[in-house]
This record gives sequence, structure tokens and C-alpha cells, in this order.
Amino acid sequence: MSEQKIVEIPVADLNLWTENPRDPIEVECTDFEIISRAISESKNKWNLQKLIKEMGEFYDLSELPTVVIIDKEYVVYDGNRRMAVLKYLQNQELYEDLDGSLYFDEEPNELRQLTVIPCNVCDIDTALINIERKHTNSGDWGRLERDYFILKHLNKEQSHFISLDEQTGIVTDNPKMNKRFVKDEVLTKENLAEIGFHYEKNQFVSNYPKATSKKIVEAIVSMVNDGVISTRKNRKKLKEPLLKTFPDLKKTVKAYDKSKKSKPLAYQKKSTGPSKKTPTPRKTPKSKENETLFGKTLVLKTGKVNDLYRAILNIYEKNNKDPKILPIIGMSIRLITEVAARVYFDKNDPTKASKDQLYNDFLKIAKKEMSLKQESKNYLSLTNDWLDSSNKIEAVLAKYAHGNIPISRDGILKSSFVIGEILEHYYKK
Repeated sequence: MSEQKIVEIPVADLNLWTENPRDPIEVECTDFEIISRAISESKNKWNLQKLIKEMGEFYDLSELPTVVIIDKEYVVYDGNRRMAVLKYLQNQELYEDLDGSLYFDEEPNELRQLTVIPCNVCDIDTALINIERKHTNSGDWGRLERDYFILKHLNKEQSHFISLDEQTGIVTDNPKMNKRFVKDEVLTKENLAEIGFHYEKNQFVSNYPKATSKKIVEAIVSMVNDGVISTRKNRKKLKEPLLKTFPDLKKTVKAYDKSKKSKPLAYQKKSTGPSKKTPTPRKTPKSKENETLFGKTLVLKTGKVNDLYRAILNIYEKNNKDPKILPIIGMSIRLITEVAARVYFDKNDPTKASKDQLYNDFLKIAKKEMSLKQESKNYLSLTNDWLDSSNKIEAVLAKYAHGNIPISRDGILKSSFVIGEILEHYYKK
């Protein structure tokens, strides 16, 4: 018997589901990585900007997130897009790191203040049933995502649509192919057999050479993209519009012949769909923890920068269990960056040394110089993010100094890792 109950849960305690059929990602990924991917690489799958317009100024509480408790943590099985928006708004550090990538027509004060939200907490089986009811026939998932959900989470048979995409990338690389009518009416096993592709043992085979198979598959994609085949034209047909649109294929296209030699349908594709392997139970998405301030033990040249580094490290190591020390460490990271900047300009450009604040100029130079060595030097991923301009550490340091940013241990450490790489770049012994 299923068990469901409404529980009010802090937004900060809700973890996004890495196995979300909309955009599966590695199990170990953090909320930051999921949201960052949703905004950049997978923005057409998540459509967060469109969701923001639909949400307006307040959250519709008639649509409760579906949550499952896994390893004593709350995991959002349904409602990940809305939770991503709330997390983005409410976590100032996350907002700064993503450089305000999403925008709002009106100041979303109500959404920022909705820090606790009622959720439907249930077991995994109930959550999956709810998701299937809501999404698989609603049109907000593509047909491929629906089929992967059924395969991975409901333990059903792999669809021929998945097999076709895994062999060719025909759906993953062409969003217009990821439609219900394309799967159920056009790319049926019967239609494909008529043009020479036979489905058996979870794969398609053909009598054609690889180049010919590729030409036929690309012709199918072209017809769907160009509207030759649509819900209004050539519905449930494939061979007839194919030969009419590409008459040069008339002498080539034949029905599949079992008596002739065949080979798997496959050619190089741009990308692939989510893994069909059933995932292991999801672990709480946490970063691989590195509690060392600045990311490592720095061995710096004798001088002001090294003296300040050792003093900051000494304070942190003696008090790192006390959360009250975090604002001091945040301001200290800003301070050591300013001292490093002054030492740099005293040596390289004394005319600038008279300025009150030099750290911003120093970070601009560091970004330029370190970018030139980015390919040859294995910087930390956070540093690479900063070099690629997706991490605005300059703004974060300024807020640490003025005390107007929410302080977290994880945020302090991440900032220190980047500054540690910069200090090592200029002042390593």
C-alpha cells in the first residue's frame, strides 16, 4: 500500500534528482552542477526562463513537489524545474556563481521568501507512478525521455525508438524527431522494414552498406525537419514520401531480405541518449569534500603574502569547527588577495600601487595570464570556471568584505580554492 503525506521542507534541504528523465546526469552531481547545466548545456530541455514567465510572482502551491527520502535525504522526483528556480533565487552564492543567468520581469520577492515549501513525501514506487501519470502522456517530455523512464524506472522492455537512437543519434541530434507521432506512426518497425531496416534483439540491421544506411536515415530526418512528414502530411507513411522526395533512392531502397547478408545499422553520430543501464540507488549529491583552506598546502615565497597565508591558515585550522569563524575567513580571503595584488604592482607597475584597492585589477591580469596556461596546466575545475568567466569571484570577494552575502563553509572553501591557485601561480616558492 502506498504512503503519501504532506510535509513542509526547507528548499535548501531538497536535493534535485540526477536521474530526471528530462536530463539525466551523473549521480554524484551537486545541485549547483545540475542547475548550471540546466541554464547552459541543456537549457532547451529545462526551459527555466520560460517557466519563470509562467510562474509569475508567486509559486502555485497546487503543484507540490514529489519527494522521496533516500539515505535520510530529501530527493525531488517531480518538480525539479521549480525547485531549481527557487534554489537559484534563494542561494546568493549560487546566484553569483551563475552570474544572474536567469532574469525576472518583476523582483521575485515572494519566491525568494518561500524558503519552506509543502511537499508530497512518498515511497519510490508511488513517486514513479505519479510521474508516469503526469508526464508520459502530457507532452512535456519527448518520446525518447518517456521511453527511457519506462525502461530505467519501470523495468519495461527497451523500445525500438531507443535502439534506433543509440545506433544512429537520429532523435538525440534532431529535436523534431523526438515526437510521439514520429515514433508511433512514422518510425514504426513495419515502416522501417519496408525501407530495409529489420529490428531484432534490441538492434536494427540492414542489407545496406554503412554509407547507404546513413543516407537513408538522414533523408528521413530531413523530411521531418522540413515538414514533408508531419501530423498533417503523409501521416503513418514513410516509404512513399521518402521515394517521392528523394527519387535517386528508388533503385536503392528495398525491403529487408533475411536471406541476404546483414549488418547492424550504425554510423558515427554527434551524441547519444542517456545510458540504458539501470542506475544504482542515488546518493545524496554532495561535492567530493576537500576541507583544506585554499585547496591544498601552499608553499609560497618568503614575504607578506606567505606571512598572511600562514596566519589565516592557523586561525582556520584552530577554529574550523566553529561557524562563527567563517565571516572572518571570508574577509581574510579578500584581504590576502588585496595584499597579493599590492605586492604584484609594487614590483611590476608602481604607478598603480597608490590606488586604494588593487585586487580587482590584479584578478583581471591573473585571469589573462593564467588563461594562456590553461591548456598546459591542470587547474582545478573551479579555477577553470573562473578563467572561462562563469565564476564571478571578484563580486563574491567584495561581498565578503562588506558582509552582505550569505556565508557557508562550502562557499568559503570554493572561493579559497580559486584564490589558492592564483597565489600559487604568482608566489610559489
